[in-house]
Amino acid sequence: MPPIARTGRELAISPSTTSDKLHRRGLPAAFGYAAAGLGAAWRAQPNLRVHAGIAVVVIATGLLLHLPLLAWGLLVFAIALVLVAELLNTAVETLVDLVSPGDHPLAKQTKDVAAAAVLVAAAGAVAIGLLVAGWALARAAAGTGGML
Repeated sequence: MPPIARTGRELAISPSTTSDKLHRRGLPAAFGYAAAGLGAAWRAQPNLRVHAGIAVVVIATGLLLHLPLLAWGLLVFAIALVLVAELLNTAVETLVDLVSPGDHPLAKQTKDVAAAAVLVAAAGAVAIGLLVAGWALARAAAGTGGML
């Protein structure tokens, strides 16, 4: 991690002291960094694990309801949206903790807004899930098939 120095009111992060030859480059490295970030978020954020568990339940329910392709597309989009929002929230919280280790109203506001983004994404995902499930159950009750 690069050295951090306080310079008055702003925070200065020095360039990395690691040689460029030691840094991995290219697509495999990018996937490695992404996997490391996902693992760090998984370990540090219980809400990410809760959202992933809910996603597993939604997928299992979709399999039981024999959903058509378009319904799967909507569900995958909703699940991805919530997980991306949670990961971005984690990144924002981590960055705010780095640059503002003490209590500050703007740090709180930043974290609250990032958390609100997760809430909005989750509410949208619930709405999509209820609409898809309601449609699938109505289709099953009527004995009809077809695409969404």
